Amino acid sequence: MAEPLSVADVRAAVESEEQLRTVLSEPRVTLVYLDEACFLDDAFADGFRKIHAAGKQAGLRLRRVERSTDGGLSSGDLLQKIWEAPEPYRPDTLLIRSMDEVEIVREFIENLSQREMPKPEIVYDYTVYGYNLEAVKMLLDLGAERLTAPIELNAHELRALRRSAEELRIPGTGKAPTYELVVYGHLPMMVSANCIRKTSAGCDHANRILKLRDRMQKDMPVRCYCKYCYNQIFNEEPMVLYDLGSRLPLLPKDSIRYDFSVERSAEVHRILAGYLPEKLTRAHFTHGVD
Repeated sequence: MAEPLSVADVRAAVESEEQLRTVLSEPRVTLVYLDEACFLDDAFADGFRKIHAAGKQAGLRLRRVERSTDGGLSSGDLLQKIWEAPEPYRPDTLLIRSMDEVEIVREFIENLSQREMPKPEIVYDYTVYGYNLEAVKMLLDLGAERLTAPIELNAHELRALRRSAEELRIPGTGKAPTYELVVYGHLPMMVSANCIRKTSAGCDHANRILKLRDRMQKDMPVRCYCKYCYNQIFNEEPMVLYDLGSRLPLLPKDSIRYDFSVERSAEVHRILAGYLPEKLTRAHFTHGVD
């Protein structure tokens, strides 16, 4: 069991009502992200209300894939709908996960400014690549206020990038960018529009979690995001960094994030308490990309 990290800002992304209920009972968690692809559009307002009622900040993590053929609301239309509600029913933070969403959110923020409404904190996920200083500068120009530490870099590379980024300033604010560091989560190996549930047994729109066995006899979890009809194949072993303490390249205003996907309630509690899974990976944190 690892000692809980002494970080003031602890964030958790959840993909189910069960996970949401669990993290709301955890005093260490300060902000909770709801995944756009995992909750019904009409459920977000009540979800954000519950998060605020628990004394935490609320976040919306946008979908991984956006296509013109998607059913329901586009991300832009969903944001407009959410912001029609009073403040307790809106998120404090938006987590952007693709370059397509960058322009969607920029247009939305411009609309909020014209209406003189407060805007949410804008965070870019590790899927919007910022693993060198030039890329970081570009993301800041595009509106990022907080970045997610790239999962491709090792500890030494992350620390060097973090020190360099501290000298930069967010346009119009004079503030240095801050970072989220993912310290737990099954990392995605592939995002696919080819649904293994539809191929194997027929589509049932049940948002199932399935298993895909590879040639090494590893059972990789597969999450079906039926709301937008795509799959995400995860590494069997979760990435775990929360036990590494001072080796983590964090500055005082940075935050850590737990990305929950396939975990049940008891496992979420154990992870947040510092218990280590039987199987885990350090991903590229100790070795980097060859």
